[in-house]
Amino acid sequence: MAAALAEQLIAAIERRRGSGERCDAAGAAARVVERIRSWGASRALLADHPLMDALGLPVALASAGIEPVRWPGPRDPRAGGAWRGLLGLESPETACGITVPAFGVAERGTLVLEAGAGHGRAIDVASAYHLALLPAERLVRTLEEALVATFAAGRRPPSAVSLVSGPSRTSDIEKISTLGAHGALALHVLVIGEELSPAT
Repeated sequence: MAAALAEQLIAAIERRRGSGERCDAAGAAARVVERIRSWGASRALLADHPLMDALGLPVALASAGIEPVRWPGPRDPRAGGAWRGLLGLESPETACGITVPAFGVAERGTLVLEAGAGHGRAIDVASAYHLALLPAERLVRTLEEALVATFAAGRRPPSAVSLVSGPSRTSDIEKISTLGAHGALALHVLVIGEELSPAT
């Protein structure tokens, strides 16, 4: 079931010019490093989520020469706007935002991102590239399932919810499709589960 939902989600994201793959936890850090290197990014902005350490991402990134920075990290956005430089908006470094979606909607190829103290809204929007780490148990079939769970009674709602279905794209100027106008230039989703390793 999880493998079928993962394949459906990846296929839907690829139709919108994103990409995705599935792997087990042991191989996730190497896949992340490989993808960030292919984009040419030199910095990774990590959501403050236990999955990052569980996968060994900070160490793997640093060993590969990619600067790992934890959100919100020591350079708080209230401290002189230092995050603009950190995100690559005012510096030569190119940043890749790494998120952990609350849900992945298989039918639509949509990631549901919940903003919170350790998962800022700017991670995927202001970074040049967006890499999402989606645990297989967070796969759902429909958007309704995801939203019902997000706003369930008795659960404190997130400060913001973003629905991401591919790289940022607009056709506002002369109806020419442009990537990266309002967010990341590229999106890659890594669906992680022990039963999801592709057959070799």
